[in-house]
Amino acid sequence: MNAFRMSFCVLFGLAALFGCFSSAFAVHVESADKFVLAAGDVVADDLIVTGGEIVIEGTIDGDLIAFGGNIVVSGDVSGDVLIAGGTIKVTGDVADDAVLAGGDIEISSDIGDNLLAACGSFKMGEDSSVGRDAILVGSDVNVSGDVSRNLLVHGSIVEIDGSVLGNVVIDSERAPRILAGAEIVGDVNYTCEYDIVVDEGASIVGYVNKKIPDEGRQRSDLEKFNARLSGFLSIFAVGFLLVRMLPVCTRNVCNNLKKSALRCGLWGAVGLVIVPVMGLFLVITIVGLPLALMLFFGYLLMIYVSKVYVSVFVGKFILNMTGSRSDSLVWMLFFGLLAFELAGLVPGVSGFVSLLVLVFGFGAIMLTKKEMYAQFRKKKLV
Repeated sequence: MNAFRMSFCVLFGLAALFGCFSSAFAVHVESADKFVLAAGDVVADDLIVTGGEIVIEGTIDGDLIAFGGNIVVSGDVSGDVLIAGGTIKVTGDVADDAVLAGGDIEISSDIGDNLLAACGSFKMGEDSSVGRDAILVGSDVNVSGDVSRNLLVHGSIVEIDGSVLGNVVIDSERAPRILAGAEIVGDVNYTCEYDIVVDEGASIVGYVNKKIPDEGRQRSDLEKFNARLSGFLSIFAVGFLLVRMLPVCTRNVCNNLKKSALRCGLWGAVGLVIVPVMGLFLVITIVGLPLALMLFFGYLLMIYVSKVYVSVFVGKFILNMTGSRSDSLVWMLFFGLLAFELAGLVPGVSGFVSLLVLVFGFGAIMLTKKEMYAQFRKKKLV
């Protein structure tokens, strides 16, 4: 499980880095118990939609971000797709990447770049395809479509009946099965207590390598993986709302990190010590107790969101390195958080990186607040 987790995170990061995301910052936001984008309708911006039931039959000329109960996407999307829901069904084509999280996921479409899915049950139809890598985590996983590069799967039950032009990595509780219609050009590396089942007619050009898992270590690694995944999704959700609600503030904080990194670090080191001392002083005075509570709340909030701003800053750097012209703060946040997750896999690095993120992020927020206050004073708003 440990090796699989490492491969999962590394390829997850690479898949994201190789993605080319929409550079449009315009966004169309919808929220309803039942949202329907009718066939023939076109959304010329990125679409963010939340609801109990979401049906996308029209065309989206941009990215699609959807959170809901039952989600069906039968229309085409020219950008990326990020969906979280109970039941997800995608039959429309996606030009770029698709990131899906839900209970039951079914795909019968063409994904232009990478596919990343975490769910209970996953089914990829025989008419579907993935232009690059596919990374799947689920209880019951069936892949009957085509994958142009590598396929990584973790699940209780894993069945492959499509073509894979690269390597296949499997981590399963039960014996993985390669069905008769499967064509695998690369190697098959699997971790399981049981031998893989290869049906007559299946084609594997490369080698088949087996690794027997250590039960105690596997359980420990699974718990750690779940904890890291939960932490990632939590900070991403908070950061998503933050960068959407305060885009100007987010860019100002990132600009301060870019032009005055040392200054941000100094402000952060001093602020992390001085602010709680001031709060304790207010508590002692008793009269200042309400102010102290507000100060401590703001202090803890700044500590938590400091990772969001630094992640956006790092994500922008990664996008620039890959040659992407994307100006989306959400994808900058996504890439930055992935980079920190990858760094956290290196022994002894996680704590040091977290400390740097805290100090520089906290300082950048303080410096930005100071500049905003000076501007408000100049305009006589305060």
